[in-house]
Amino acid sequence: MLVSDLLPRNTFLGTSLILHQAGCFLFGIRPPKQLEDQIILEITGIGGRLEPFDLSLSRGVQREACEEISASVELIPCPRTLVVRGFHEIEEITLEGPERPAALVFRRHRTPPHQPWHANYLDTGCIAVFLGDLTGAPQPSPEIPHLIWLKPEQILLTAQQDVSLGDLLQTGADLLSLDDQRPDPRLPTRLTDSQEALALALGEEVCSFYESLIFLSRST
Repeated sequence: MLVSDLLPRNTFLGTSLILHQAGCFLFGIRPPKQLEDQIILEITGIGGRLEPFDLSLSRGVQREACEEISASVELIPCPRTLVVRGFHEIEEITLEGPERPAALVFRRHRTPPHQPWHANYLDTGCIAVFLGDLTGAPQPSPEIPHLIWLKPEQILLTAQQDVSLGDLLQTGADLLSLDDQRPDPRLPTRLTDSQEALALALGEEVCSFYESLIFLSRST
């Protein structure tokens, strides 16, 4: 089975990256966003929409890495791919061909915080989450003005609930900001997009999943 066999037609297709360093994983923080009565810092995986001119999922995610963090990425094919469709709805499969992401995540759009499969929302997208190695130093960009390295347990925590930036930094997260304009540490952060859904589906298995990818990366 090829990854293309699992991609639904006429739906949103996107990509995301799992990038690690010293036991932590790289995410972006978008510009502060006003939501109802509070300002939120949205944490997101590096990646984005697959564009019509992208020749493949791999090309799309590598383009996004260049645009968002000014770094090239070497993708690492995974021997097993998680197909995620809901809370604890996970199937592990073996893919053939050159494109073998760590996960394919099906989630609904514009759902309430921390509820990527809310029953009132039907519009679903598919995001391919690739494991990769950085071949250069990542840099913030106007689109992603802050980069943050999170531990696996912090990935799950920010998927489950809002956590202040200061609390993340005090528990080992590392922040890199464009032009050294660091956000207010009192602001709440919130993991969004495909890796939020992936973390929520995995639950307490998050740490072992991300740690297995570190081992896979080192062994290639």
